[in-house]
Amino acid sequence: MGVTADLNMRKGIKVVLNPPQEFFDDFQEWISETERWNYRHAEYKLWSIAFEKFWLYMAIDEETEDVISVVSLALQRDSEGKKLYSLGNYYCVPEWRGKGISNKLFVQVMKHVGNENCTLFGAVEMSALYAKRFNFSLMNEFWHNFADIDVPNLVIPVIPNGFTCKKIEDKDWEKLHEYDETICDLDRRKYMRTNLSLAGTVSRLVINETGKIVGFGAVKMAFAGELIMAPLYAESLDAATALMSSILKAVPNISSFNSLITIYPDANNDVPRLLSILSSNNFHSHKAFRHQFTKEMMYFPQHKIFGTDEVSHSPC
Repeated sequence: MGVTADLNMRKGIKVVLNPPQEFFDDFQEWISETERWNYRHAEYKLWSIAFEKFWLYMAIDEETEDVISVVSLALQRDSEGKKLYSLGNYYCVPEWRGKGISNKLFVQVMKHVGNENCTLFGAVEMSALYAKRFNFSLMNEFWHNFADIDVPNLVIPVIPNGFTCKKIEDKDWEKLHEYDETICDLDRRKYMRTNLSLAGTVSRLVINETGKIVGFGAVKMAFAGELIMAPLYAESLDAATALMSSILKAVPNISSFNSLITIYPDANNDVPRLLSILSSNNFHSHKAFRHQFTKEMMYFPQHKIFGTDEVSHSPC
């Protein structure tokens, strides 16, 4: 475990770059309890191997070896090779807040960004601060909502006529990547294949009557008994319904989970309709996050996004 420069931290605090898994697990315990941010166990490994570059900075109490604060940064490129940095996992345990530790980690990762474009999902209460202090001032007009369905209220719908869902096989990846490139102009073939194949994931693609891919998606079996609909991309409400029907049927021991969540752009009016189908209109949602960029906005076809991939390092 490599200890970085002290970053002017107070005595007794060390800053570690890309620490071992057990420190990420400690972090997961904290963010699950206080923020309800839940990941698959292998999420850290995914970020480490699937992005062009990845940094996870942790401030750690030297005496107890407890995690105090975290921030991460990933580097991706668009189809023309232009860099896009993404910042995520910005967190401090409650008892250490207000002491400037997290701010120093944030400043450190922004040194890697330099003058390049960077994006993050700003939480409602933090959005204005990110814009003012760190120049994440380019924002979508709409927000992303957090939606929650209790598993006992889940309804697995009938697949609408005209659609077929299937597991993703080796022969399907090229067409899936081509479809994904209509959603997101980032070179994320390695990331998406690893992501959809990761342990604790049920993924499917949906095909229409002509044999054309019209969507794909996954449900992630995450920490604290959470099922996460991420990503879910589809051409229509019926295609999204077909995907969720097929995916939910394949989730093992689904009744052992507590809830199904998704984070989605409120610009897509079909998402509440899908959630209503999946829950007999028994779901909860609230405004949660907003895209924020430093240099240049990236635009995505929001009407196709029923569930964002995740809010740490995926802009769509």
